[in-house]
Amino acid sequence: MANAAPTPPPKERPVEAKSTIELIRQIIQESSDLIQQEFQLLRKEVSNALGQAGIASGKLMAGAVIAVLAVGFLGYSLIVLLSGFITPWVSALIVGLVFLLVGGLLILSSINNFRSINVAPKTVETLKEDAEWLSHPTKPEGR
Repeated sequence: MANAAPTPPPKERPVEAKSTIELIRQIIQESSDLIQQEFQLLRKEVSNALGQAGIASGKLMAGAVIAVLAVGFLGYSLIVLLSGFITPWVSALIVGLVFLLVGGLLILSSINNFRSINVAPKTVETLKEDAEWLSHPTKPEGR
């Protein structure tokens, strides 16, 4: 991964003894290995994020079904209660508007929860580090 230092093979020749073509091949191979590792990390992070989204979706759907049933019963109860003071159609309108407002707020809240799921934070960070290292490969604080 990005933080792990690559270990050279035990019988690798020193850089000074290698030809330019060998060095280019080594750079290409190491770059390919790095890209494969980045994709493995991305795959793992996306899988974790999708698992979290699946659990959140299941809970949301179960809660929504139960809430719909409860809202129906509560709504009917409120309409009957208010009908003793005002006409039935006005009481039904008031209850419907209150439920619409509450439902809208819950929907907005769940949308914000879904937006806060961070899909691949480690991959993005290591790709930034790789880009920085590639732009300044001779700096000692790089890899």
